[in-house]
Amino acid sequence: MKRKTVQMILRRGPVPTRLAETQARCAALLPRKRRRTGFWQFLSAVWRFTAPPLWGAQAGASALFALAAARESELPSFLCLLGPLLALACLPALFAAERHGMAELEASTCAAGAELTLARLALASGADLLALTAALGLGVRQGGAGAWALSLYLLVPFLFCSLVTLAVLRRGPGRRGGGAQRCAAVCLATATGLLALRRYAPGLYTASAVGGWAAGFVLFFCFFARELARLVRACGKGAPYGTYA
Repeated sequence: MKRKTVQMILRRGPVPTRLAETQARCAALLPRKRRRTGFWQFLSAVWRFTAPPLWGAQAGASALFALAAARESELPSFLCLLGPLLALACLPALFAAERHGMAELEASTCAAGAELTLARLALASGADLLALTAALGLGVRQGGAGAWALSLYLLVPFLFCSLVTLAVLRRGPGRRGGGAQRCAAVCLATATGLLALRRYAPGLYTASAVGGWAAGFVLFFCFFARELARLVRACGKGAPYGTYA
């Protein structure tokens, strides 16, 4: 039957005379719309399950860095290791759904994957900022480099590892999985590369190369901000995030 024929038959049908009453009765039968949970209330709920192991891992990473740096006379030379170490400590919490095979179930919840990811990042960022600030204070107190150079040593590797982690979270682990493993490999490779740079090419690492570090900071910060903006937009739309987006 053609579309025009169907439309003609429907137009000739009876005109509803009690449409408003029918709609009112149907609305009365439906349950009342529940108020949507606010982000801060949702964050407090996520905190109970995510914050203790996440903050414990970050505290362990900070303690490991402090023990390793205490044996060295020049703390600024090892500040670049803290960023990849903190990013590495956050991976088990950020990729918990993938590790337990619950990514599809997590994406189907009313909160969606974007809001869960943003809540976990908010919890991780607080401890990260505290650890980075404490390391910066220790470096400034010890001397040997300015606060600006020390900030670059801390932030550039941290932004790069965080950028890679957000990109992998957005794209998903793929068919073969292993999103957390890829991020861990990037963090370890970054730390190893910076140590090799400090040992074999100290001129590219020290304060004489602050311009290069500053360029890296601007570049990685722009890409990190773009990835974070994508996550916030997906969270505002209530959209899934990652493999099942």
